[in-house]
Amino acid sequence: MTRLQGQLAAIVGGVALGCAPSAWAQTVIALENPGFEADGAPIGGFPVLVPQGWSLYDPAGIVDQNNNAVGVLRPEGTTFFAEPVPEGNNVALIYLEQRAGTIVAGDPVGLVGSFAGVAQADTRYTLTVQVGNIASGTGLGGYAGFGFSDLSGFPGYRVELLAGGQVVAVDDNSLGLAIGEGQFMATSVAWTVGAGDPLVGSAMEVRLVNLNAFGNLDERAREVDFDQVQLVATAVPEPSTVALWMGGLAACLVLRGRRRLRPLVQPTATD
Repeated sequence: MTRLQGQLAAIVGGVALGCAPSAWAQTVIALENPGFEADGAPIGGFPVLVPQGWSLYDPAGIVDQNNNAVGVLRPEGTTFFAEPVPEGNNVALIYLEQRAGTIVAGDPVGLVGSFAGVAQADTRYTLTVQVGNIASGTGLGGYAGFGFSDLSGFPGYRVELLAGGQVVAVDDNSLGLAIGEGQFMATSVAWTVGAGDPLVGSAMEVRLVNLNAFGNLDERAREVDFDQVQLVATAVPEPSTVALWMGGLAACLVLRGRRRLRPLVQPTATD
C-alpha cells in the first residue's frame, strides 16, 4: 500500500466514523532532559552547571559560572515562584549580573538542546516552552548564604527552533511584558516543512536565550528560567489527500442532510 493509499483509507474510515480526519497523526519528538529533572538540585538550591543533555550558547564568552551562570533551580519552599513549576521540580536558569566592569546589556546567553531524528517532509513542527520570570527571594539550606537576591524586572528571552544550524522559527520576547513576577507562561513557535524544503533531513535543535536586554547598575533584571520544552510533529497531508478528504466530508454532510429531511410522519398503507 502506498502512502497516499494509506492516508485515503484512514480518511475514508474517518468519514465513516463522523467525518473526522484520522490520518494527521501527532508525535512528540524526544529531547534529553526536557524538564531539567536529570540534574540534582536540593530543595531551595540552584547549583551552577550546564544541564545534562544541553550545551552552552555564549557568543560573547561571558559565562564564568560565578557572576554570570547557567544552572538548575529547585524553587520549592522559596518565594522565587508563586506556584509549582510547570514540570517536575526543577527549572533551568540563566543568571547574568550586569555589574559595571563585567558585562553590558545586550550580551545574550543561552542553552541548546538537540532533538532526536531529523526534519521530515510534509510535517509541521510546533515547539512549546515555559518561560519564567523569577521573583526576588532567598535560597534555602547552604544556598541561604548567598542572601536575598533582588530579581525584580525581566531581561527578556528568545526561544528558537533550529534546523541544520539555521533558525526556522523564533519567539523574540513576545511575552516579556506579560509574564508576571514569580510566574511562568508558555510560548509556542511553529515550522512547516514542505516536500521540497532544502532542510529536509537536517538535525533540529532548540535554543533558550536570556537576552540580557534591560540592564542597569543596581543588578536588577538578571535571570530568565525555562521549563517543559516540547516539540510536536504533525503530519501535513498532501494537496491531493486534502482534496480527497474534502470530497469525503462533503459526501458525509450530504448524507447527514438527507437523514434530517426524512418525513417526520411516515405514510400509512391504504386499501
